[in-house]
Amino acid sequence: MNFDVRRLGPADLDLLLGLQERIRSALPDPSVFQTSTPEFIAYCLADGGRCYQVLHEGEPVAYRMVYFPRDRAFNLAKDTTLPAAHHGTVAHWDTVAVLPAWRGHGLAGLMNARALGELADTGIRHVFATSSPANPHGVRTLMEAGFQPVGLLEKFGGKLRFLLYRPYPQAAPPSASQPITQSAPLSASLSASPSAQRPTAPTGSEERLVAFSATDELARAFRDGWSGTGLRLDGPTGPDGPAPRGAALLRMVRRPLPFRVLTSL
Repeated sequence: MNFDVRRLGPADLDLLLGLQERIRSALPDPSVFQTSTPEFIAYCLADGGRCYQVLHEGEPVAYRMVYFPRDRAFNLAKDTTLPAAHHGTVAHWDTVAVLPAWRGHGLAGLMNARALGELADTGIRHVFATSSPANPHGVRTLMEAGFQPVGLLEKFGGKLRFLLYRPYPQAAPPSASQPITQSAPLSASLSASPSAQRPTAPTGSEERLVAFSATDELARAFRDGWSGTGLRLDGPTGPDGPAPRGAALLRMVRRPLPFRVLTSL
């Protein structure tokens, strides 16, 4: 099956607004989809970001928005100790949306690869994103693009979100063990034994596994200098819906970052 990724420009505002509405209306519960205003989309379509769509046989089926906050009020770097002098080199991996009928085809990954490849001339050095712990598939797609969960925040009116970070152009080095994405039963001792939650990697570096549902433990780990480096899903992995939060676990390691997260829970 062939898909084409196309970068959008200022003349495509109505096209992107129409695709946004098509995706929102196709959802079982349209209220869960956070739409972007025409003003915000127009800013990103111009010089305030990058916008992409995926076409299948000439029909738009998905889009991705990248946002350059610069000196605007909403900049995720403000949730960290990254110096203000660097805020102009920040990008947000903003909205990604796919028509429900076309989920499961790796379209977000296609757009991520294209967008990352086209940041080289922008001066961007720090890329941030947010994703809900209730959407482990979304977190996995971002991690496959080189992002790592570094904090747990309340954003967007009190909604719980992972803060994810990716240096640019070079992503963070992989851990000794590659990210876990397979479905497999967990031993009951994993959640019961603290030592089982901190297995030893082949290189001897300390690791731990924490369930997405264990938000208090995740928040403490982030505050103590741990960050996500892999993901394990022990539930449905198909396109028909997100895996239950209790079935997703985050692999965490201690890894230096260029900042501290200020507002982690």
